[in-house]
Amino acid sequence: IFSAVVAGCVAINVFSGLFGLEDLTPLTNLILGVTITTVVIDNFFDVLVFTGSTVTKLNEDKLPEAASKISAPKKEDMPLGIGTGSLTGNVVRGLSRLLSDNTERDCECEAAAIFAAYSLGLPCFAFKPNALEGATLVLESMGVQDNTSNGEEEYTYSQSMDSLASDAGVLKVLIWLMAPVAMELSRHPQLLSSDAEVGRGFLQRLGDKARVLDYLDALEGALPDGEEETDDYLRWAIAEADAILRDNADVVGTLGEALVGGAATVGDCVAVLEDW
Repeated sequence: IFSAVVAGCVAINVFSGLFGLEDLTPLTNLILGVTITTVVIDNFFDVLVFTGSTVTKLNEDKLPEAASKISAPKKEDMPLGIGTGSLTGNVVRGLSRLLSDNTERDCECEAAAIFAAYSLGLPCFAFKPNALEGATLVLESMGVQDNTSNGEEEYTYSQSMDSLASDAGVLKVLIWLMAPVAMELSRHPQLLSSDAEVGRGFLQRLGDKARVLDYLDALEGALPDGEEETDDYLRWAIAEADAILRDNADVVGTLGEALVGGAATVGDCVAVLEDW
């Protein structure tokens, strides 16, 4: 909504002359001004307060007595939580994710995912794992095949010795999905190259399938029961992924350096992992 409003206002300002919308430009300018001011205050409140306090102290003898006694508002007293980043922080983080291009950081996350999958013995080699790919991996390991035809949904299922439809299997996939998050959190305060919600999306997808398909009882028993248990699964997966990556930091670092070059093949990655 925020992005749509800003984009609409900018579009009206740019094309108002072509479509005879000049009368709307004062309103759009007002909206843009309020929006930009809110974003700046919400995300840089501490910086603004510190700068203002510093300038006031340096010029204290030049200010009127009434002005020198004015103190900055506290963050807790601001309306709508402005100053904490909760109001527009997601927008700023989203823009940072879209506009940033840090190849080294991306490759660190890719290396973490590759190492986690390889060390856990998962039958995959995805550089950038996502919730759909993780859920598909679990279902395919159970022998689930979509035979939908003529508009009628039909699935077949065959038990496999390599099935990931167990507590251990689901948690393995979850560690793999959260490995890029663990890697980025260990080195940076903000996530740009990884997605913290990928694990929750994976569990949600499996839960939806298990509720629809009666024969996936084994899978349903391996999934968390409720939001609290889901949070426990995610915290555990990040902790385990972080431990794995820290214990093998040298190998993961070498793998990341190989990926930065942009020419590394799957074989090159395996060579690094096996120390060939």
